[in-house]
Amino acid sequence: MGFSRFAGLLVGSGLAVAAGTAAAHPHVWIDMRTAAQLDPQGRVAAVRIEWLFDRFYSAYAREDVDADRDGRVTDAEADRWAVTALGNIAKVGYFAELLVDGQGLEPAGADRPVGRWRDDRLFMSFVVRLATPADPRKVAVGYLSYDPGFYIDIRHPDAADAATVEGPGNEACTTEVRRSDPPPEVVASAAALDKDATAPSGLGRLFADHVKVTCR
Repeated sequence: MGFSRFAGLLVGSGLAVAAGTAAAHPHVWIDMRTAAQLDPQGRVAAVRIEWLFDRFYSAYAREDVDADRDGRVTDAEADRWAVTALGNIAKVGYFAELLVDGQGLEPAGADRPVGRWRDDRLFMSFVVRLATPADPRKVAVGYLSYDPGFYIDIRHPDAADAATVEGPGNEACTTEVRRSDPPPEVVASAAALDKDATAPSGLGRLFADHVKVTCR
């Protein structure tokens, strides 16, 4: 997927303008926080994903979010943008992959989109759901959130609460964020890609954080 096609996928014109004539991947950076959500049986049924976009991208995306062009982004405007963005990224599995017993799965769906404008940065959250809840006491459960083409770099910050567990019995659960460590030749290859180049299949996954959920 070239950059021009990808630009319309997330927010429209803002992403294309933000990238300008830059070469190399990625073009946009996102600070991410996540929370595995347990159902009443203690199974992972969903994952809440929060994205905070970098300031440079947010400044250009603001034109898309500020629908009435009054210079102020309201919660209602940001929410409407988030609803549209979530519908668009459904085409690429919501940039999420769920891991159950070693198998990578696309989300069965996503909902609860929320948009906000925080300290001149664009924020979005949503919830992706498993088709069948998975019991982390019986099988290995985890997840990733990444852009397959690595136009966007999505990472958890170095913070204890960057990835958590919510819901009944969450006190018996822990998470571990495993950082990717792609080989130097892969990093160099990504850096050499032009903005409209088609990234190799699976490139973004090689740079993704893997979150493991463990419950006792």
